[in-house]
Amino acid sequence: MNPTRKSIMDAVVVLFNEKGMKFTMDDISKLLHISKKTIYKEFNDKDELFYATVDYGFAAIKQKEAEIIADDSLDLVDKIAKVIVCLPDNYRNIDFRQVYQLRDKFPVVYNRIAGKIETDWDETEKLLAEAMDKGLIKKVPIPVIKLTIEGAIEKFLSTKELAKTHVTYEESLNSMIDIIINGLRV
Repeated sequence: MNPTRKSIMDAVVVLFNEKGMKFTMDDISKLLHISKKTIYKEFNDKDELFYATVDYGFAAIKQKEAEIIADDSLDLVDKIAKVIVCLPDNYRNIDFRQVYQLRDKFPVVYNRIAGKIETDWDETEKLLAEAMDKGLIKKVPIPVIKLTIEGAIEKFLSTKELAKTHVTYEESLNSMIDIIINGLRV
């Protein structure tokens, strides 16, 4: 990936944490000490920039998932839990509790996030099926597990409720997966 493009998307993450949706292209320009013209060479507008940043973030999540799956030090149930809530290191500090702001101002971007949450479950479904076959977790229809997790994550992202608390998004994810995994254990 083009280093300028990557640094611009990384700046979006930093500014989103600082200002929510209230940052501007000028803010990105100042943070990176580059001209707005440089930003517009990479991205046509803020919508395109957000869309690319979402894809960039989910690509990092998929890479982190692959690392977790390949980690032989983890047992199968731990892999499932970690894959479901994994956040790449550079996204751990994102205040995902602010994502609800995208729903009204950038619905295409918000829908992209929701779509990403609902796809790419193949590896997780394989892990779940293997854990069920080995008797490590209850035999529950995988679509029920998937919809439960998707529903919780989408609710975390779509409402102001979590933003009103002192609970971080990552803490919320970890609590959610703890509840689900302990409910599935045999």
